Amino acid sequence: MKRIKFLILFAGIFSFILMSGCKKDDNPQPDAKALNIETITAPDAMTQSSDPGAQMASGYINMANGVAAFGAMMTPPKSATTTHFKNSNDNNPEIYTWNVDDGENNNYNVILTITETSELYRWEMKVDGLIDGHQVDNFIFIKAEEYKDGHDNTLTVYDQDNPLTPTLIFNWHKTNDVFYLTVEEPQDIYISFEVYPDNHGGVVVKDWTEENEYQTSYTASWDSSGHGEYDEYENGEVVNHGTW
Repeated sequence: MKRIKFLILFAGIFSFILMSGCKKDDNPQPDAKALNIETITAPDAMTQSSDPGAQMASGYINMANGVAAFGAMMTPPKSATTTHFKNSNDNNPEIYTWNVDDGENNNYNVILTITETSELYRWEMKVDGLIDGHQVDNFIFIKAEEYKDGHDNTLTVYDQDNPLTPTLIFNWHKTNDVFYLTVEEPQDIYISFEVYPDNHGGVVVKDWTEENEYQTSYTASWDSSGHGEYDEYENGEVVNHGTW
């Protein structure tokens, strides 16, 4: 849990750094397709509760909503250079590039490619240069896909130390107005949410085990006002139950 919290925090910091190179022009590129991201609103009774189970549920929601920080990076600033601008009957991708110069330890180029097919949009963000004193060369930082009919959306964040190895995977969609969102840090933690139009919902958290499989460690459900209950598990057995 500590690792994924750090990654979400890193997302917000990196998002600020990516845009900090355009302080004189903070507006997004108006012609670039934005990644549509939906987040979860934690009800008041949950966020205001001092109960540890409620606080844990609220914390997992905040983690999942970190997808918005990563998604914000997928919209280039207005000052970005457009290598290719897509026409209405043109299937080639749009490529946006911009430089970030934020001190001697942060000077790098961002290359964002946006591709449209008949079914979906794709985003790929590469970073090339010096980030926090570390040199990266055409590092694929984020990939995302959004289906036009809304049945599936995915955003994947990659590991700087192990290129092309996913370090966070977000997936979200709606079915019959029910919102589903999952967050996975592969072979570490898997979190799944189900939220209904009136804002009642639930979360299931699974941890990676020594048996190389996910095992449920926490579940919670809440009503539309945010009152709810939770269970904590060890070795597949409930060891703590509570309500708030």
